[in-house]
Amino acid sequence: MSVFGLQLFSSFFVVSFVLLFVLQPWFQSCVATAAADSSTQPRHPSSSSLYEKPHILMIVMDDLGSHDLGIHGSGIHTPHSNRLATTNHKNNGGCIYLDQYYVLPYCSPTRAALLSGKYPLHTGVHNVILAQSTAGLPLGEETLADLLQRAGYRTNAIGKWHVGHSSWQQTPTFRGFDEFYGYYLGAQDYFSHDHLGAYDLRHDQRPFCGKGCSKVVDEREQYSSPLFAREAIRMMKEYTMNRTNKQEQRDNPLFQYLAFQAVHCPNEVPQKYIDLYHNRTEWTEQRKIYAGMLTAADEAIGQVVHAYEQAGLWDNTLLIFTTDNGGPTTWGCVTGASNYPKRGGKFTLWEGGITGDGFLSGPALSKLITIGQEDQQPSFQPRRFPHLFHVVDWLPTLAEWVGVVPLHHDKLDGVSQVQALQTGVAARTEVFLGYAGADENSQQQWFGPSLRHGNWKVVQGEYAGPDERRPHARGTSLPMPGGLRNSTYLLYDLDRDPLETTNLATQYPVVLQTLIYKLQLYQQSYVAPLINNASDCPFTGFVNDSRVGPVWEPWCGDHPQEAATTML
Repeated sequence: MSVFGLQLFSSFFVVSFVLLFVLQPWFQSCVATAAADSSTQPRHPSSSSLYEKPHILMIVMDDLGSHDLGIHGSGIHTPHSNRLATTNHKNNGGCIYLDQYYVLPYCSPTRAALLSGKYPLHTGVHNVILAQSTAGLPLGEETLADLLQRAGYRTNAIGKWHVGHSSWQQTPTFRGFDEFYGYYLGAQDYFSHDHLGAYDLRHDQRPFCGKGCSKVVDEREQYSSPLFAREAIRMMKEYTMNRTNKQEQRDNPLFQYLAFQAVHCPNEVPQKYIDLYHNRTEWTEQRKIYAGMLTAADEAIGQVVHAYEQAGLWDNTLLIFTTDNGGPTTWGCVTGASNYPKRGGKFTLWEGGITGDGFLSGPALSKLITIGQEDQQPSFQPRRFPHLFHVVDWLPTLAEWVGVVPLHHDKLDGVSQVQALQTGVAARTEVFLGYAGADENSQQQWFGPSLRHGNWKVVQGEYAGPDERRPHARGTSLPMPGGLRNSTYLLYDLDRDPLETTNLATQYPVVLQTLIYKLQLYQQSYVAPLINNASDCPFTGFVNDSRVGPVWEPWCGDHPQEAATTML
């Protein structure tokens, strides 16, 4: 064969391979979409008399390192979480631990994605929402709480919010929650509940509880983890008192979104929890405090689960546990977290920043997994789920389980994992990992975008963020359009190289070009980061409370960014 003929054959082979690689997941997606659109009703037989919608207890941890729960051999005492996450423990009714669970690199994007079922790519929530910022999850998005209300649920939010606070319309009881107890912003002192010079702890007692309804609660010197557990238990008990028979509970089950402050900085915990680790002489003091914070949060989780058991709700409860990002190990407010052996941490697109603990547990899980099977009482075997699962998948998965079609189901990035959890067949082969942005010396640095397809992971740019090897890695001042042809790229085979040590971009040019093309496709629907300051509605100052002094409170009327927000 001539050189020209060989080149022509090689080009034809490469193009054919790229088309096959690109079109195969597209074809699978089209088939799945066609199947989903063949009926306006959810596939799940929720109308069956044999089906009882579960109570849902969703626990969100803040900045949890992926090597820190006791189940990983960390040496940190987390017996309650261990019991819930241990696949061979029978008392919790079963567990599915998510081995490849992806989140976003930091708090606000993950929480917005969880609540909306959409990537930051399509909501604009790419940033950590700052204290004096009008940014937030766009008001046109149906939240998970909105959806569950349509399914008849009583909805509670407890703890950290951090998806918008400049206007009352952005706060929890305007976003589908019947009641809220916690703080609107992203961080605070665990005891004083102050953040940047003002107090931030509220009780919003009813839906649409804005100015004149939302109450500042004085809980100074009350450590937040047991405080939030106390409030979750109080709301749960009020729920049971108002629904004294089982039929009322079946008609209106309970959803509690319990978002702990722990284990985000500042490193604070009562001394008795630090003392548990005084013999760990090989640990730094920072690690000991962090361990105490995690143990205190785990104890609070145990208190809530015990209260569910005592109230008779636990037998029909689905518990979901998720982190919001990997532990901060290099950038940001570094704690004593560990993501060992993964590379990187919070604020990065390394696996240590965007993967972490996620699992399903509780007695209702076995019922949900086996519904629709011919044998209504098969034995459920707790297991580890080996397939891709992204935080955006919770909304469509729960929607199918409770029998409600999301209002904008055709616009979601999440996929229902119900069949995958039942059968073990993967529901998705690809996740868009997004961007990571962080401040260093008051300068914004952006990394990415990134995506994973099968075993391959691509990152646009020279680096996926700062880590132990390059703690001052430089990104770009603005997020770069995905799929730029003149950019540097990182390519990793995560099956063979889960620690991301070897860049294979030059060895696998066909794979790289295919993934670059995929980044270009995602770029077509890209929504830029929302304005992350108060320039469109200047901050008017704190509100004074006679008991606690200066208080954070929404300062805008109609949300200023909504007019510019496009629903995608």
